[in-house]
Amino acid sequence: MFTLLGRLTVTDGSGRAITVRAAKQQAVLAVLVLRPGETVTIDRLISELWQDEPPATAKASVQTYVYRLRRALSPLSADGVDLATVGNGYTLVVPDRAVDVRAFEAAVTEGADALTEGEAGAAAKLLREALTLWRGPVVPEIDVELVRDERRRLDELHLAARELCVEAELRLGYHNRVIPELERLVAAHPFREASWGMLLQALAGRGRRAEALAAYRRLRDILSSELGIEPADALRRRHQEILQGDSV
Repeated sequence: MFTLLGRLTVTDGSGRAITVRAAKQQAVLAVLVLRPGETVTIDRLISELWQDEPPATAKASVQTYVYRLRRALSPLSADGVDLATVGNGYTLVVPDRAVDVRAFEAAVTEGADALTEGEAGAAAKLLREALTLWRGPVVPEIDVELVRDERRRLDELHLAARELCVEAELRLGYHNRVIPELERLVAAHPFREASWGMLLQALAGRGRRAEALAAYRRLRDILSSELGIEPADALRRRHQEILQGDSV
């Protein structure tokens, strides 16, 4: 298993750790795992590892890192893992089930599809399964361009998965359950109006009208002071519905 959500770890089928110690060797592995089945050229790896002027020995160093990685990963060949040389680059073949990032993305996609199809129960289950895989941002100890890009993309996907999961549970009527999660979301991401809208819905749905109105005032103050704008039309309509005591 290749774990990239959180710090990089590699284990064999028995759960025993496979050690990849050198920082640049770890970076090469992360790039290859995040580009499954693609040929990553030596030039691309050099540009990732040395963002300024690469040393004269850069190509030989990359070849050495890959040689050592191939030896380290050899116990995984029985599980379908293969690090191959293809032209002037390398391709790492890894089954989807063996990479936590791919399992996370697949569960989020399936959960989002289930929600679109009106299957809130299945969606909530799939999205909760996805969220249990999240152990933190993608390999925070590795600082190369491709990893930074993937870290930003997957951070956004994780946030979207949290919101989708809350939406699914709201549809199931679990208002009390989602309120603490929504409070954490709006505290961490105060400009995410989708999260604020669900917080208003959850509070009002449990008869906590005064708290819902207070939450709207908090949002309005944040948007006004930080961005100089008003809440979106949909949120203003929801606010009016709560004021009038209409169902939300």
